[in-house]
Amino acid sequence: MARIVCPRCDMHPNICVCADCEPVPNRQRVIVLQHPTEVGHAKGTVRVLRQCLEQLEVLVGDTRESFARQGLEQMLSAGRTGLLFPAPDSQPVDSSAASNIDQWLVLDGTWRKAAKLLHLNPQLRQLPGFRFADPPESRYRIRKAPRAGQLSTAEAVGHLLQAAEPELDTGPIFRAQEALVNKLLAFVPVEHGGQADENSRPQY
Repeated sequence: MARIVCPRCDMHPNICVCADCEPVPNRQRVIVLQHPTEVGHAKGTVRVLRQCLEQLEVLVGDTRESFARQGLEQMLSAGRTGLLFPAPDSQPVDSSAASNIDQWLVLDGTWRKAAKLLHLNPQLRQLPGFRFADPPESRYRIRKAPRAGQLSTAEAVGHLLQAAEPELDTGPIFRAQEALVNKLLAFVPVEHGGQADENSRPQY
């Protein structure tokens, strides 16, 4: 018997949030480099971004070669790209340097795998790096983060666009994630309130 899934997100109807997603007409393109292990993950929030953002590219891979085959180098040459990652030399997303950015690159994976993406793609470290100086509180209650301020990928992008495009209504991203969280808590066994694990996201 065939598995019943949503044709848009490929998820079971019980955890599909496509109907909860509203368009967010962002001007600045967001490029997500997604680690292969995140593809099809029920708890992943990139599917929220896929349904909401008008300017979004999701590239799945881990090596420079895998991303090159998907056109990453051409995308990076199309505008001034900022990397959202909390490196020691990164600057706050609300700094004056961020006003020079045309598009943003975000890593989707566990903390360990996001760091591995950077290690395997040293060219990304040549991009100007940015972080949240005062990370907002996460509402991604599926798993407990090891440190305060760690955000899901959807939350990170939502707060990033709030800073980069103040006139943009990013509310649909957060509402869709809340719908996702509620559905997962109802239908999927999770470590709600449990110990931190490797699925925690980078502390943007």
